[in-house]
Amino acid sequence: MSTTILVTDTYLTESLEKLRHALNPCEIVRTDRRPSAAELARADGLLIRSRTVVDAELLAQAPKLKVVVSATSGYDHVDAELCAQKNIAALYTPDANAPAAAELTLLLMLSCLRRQTEAQRALRNREWKDALKFGAELSGKTVGIIGLGRVGSRVARFTQCFGATVVAHDPYQTDDVFRSFNLERFGFSEVLAQADILSLHVPLNDETRHFINQRTLEQAKDGVILINTSRGSVVDERALIASLDSGEVSAAGLDVFETEPLAAESRLRKFSNVVITPHMGAFTNEAMARASDLAVNALIAALVSGERSNPIPIES
Repeated sequence: MSTTILVTDTYLTESLEKLRHALNPCEIVRTDRRPSAAELARADGLLIRSRTVVDAELLAQAPKLKVVVSATSGYDHVDAELCAQKNIAALYTPDANAPAAAELTLLLMLSCLRRQTEAQRALRNREWKDALKFGAELSGKTVGIIGLGRVGSRVARFTQCFGATVVAHDPYQTDDVFRSFNLERFGFSEVLAQADILSLHVPLNDETRHFINQRTLEQAKDGVILINTSRGSVVDERALIASLDSGEVSAAGLDVFETEPLAAESRLRKFSNVVITPHMGAFTNEAMARASDLAVNALIAALVSGERSNPIPIES
């Protein structure tokens, strides 16, 4: 009997060919981000990215489904608890996108320091650097990293190479991990108070939703630069906009937003001291190839041997 795999987003053809050979006979159906009821009724596996939401409605239409794999480092678009109740393996690829996301974080950081948005606007207005304020260097700054995992640890290394001091908070990492980066463990409030640049690298869950808010921004160092390449909803955007208006936050570099795509009328588009990118942290050829391969390999292993590599965490 043929195995049917629905592919709802971009995957490399070479990776899907590997799937076709491993599960022969295998029907691979490239479909929309929200598959039809008829497609879901036949599906043994789903290969998705963050634009496909796996919720109760979708799962109710997929009685044969055995495996869902998201080629992403985030996983808040998958109801992993409901998948577990239905004995569906819910997996993701946390190692695939870390290099690309860390490099974009550094780009946003440097762009804020060097006032890239203002410089571009000056050139478009046929002005020159005389119209600009001076920028700043990363060297000598204190970078606060919240979340010392796959991306945050890379950002720590990058910024240390630039001559920055790194202070980090992550209650889920061991002391050995902190020591491996020559870092001291700090509390969340301590990082807020010290950081010239605050960089967020956490999953979105009940603990982190809006954990950057009016109260925490008031605790932050005056004039802090905020960088977010994790998930948009870890930041209360209304509080951020108010802090940008007041100058408590001097600049922000944002790749993710509470609602995506970012609304055309969003005030975050208007600030000259805000650098924004369209959720492109994993938007590189290399990350696409890694994620496609890792997701396909995980799907094959789950269907052939029952192995569940990198299961999506279930929030307690």
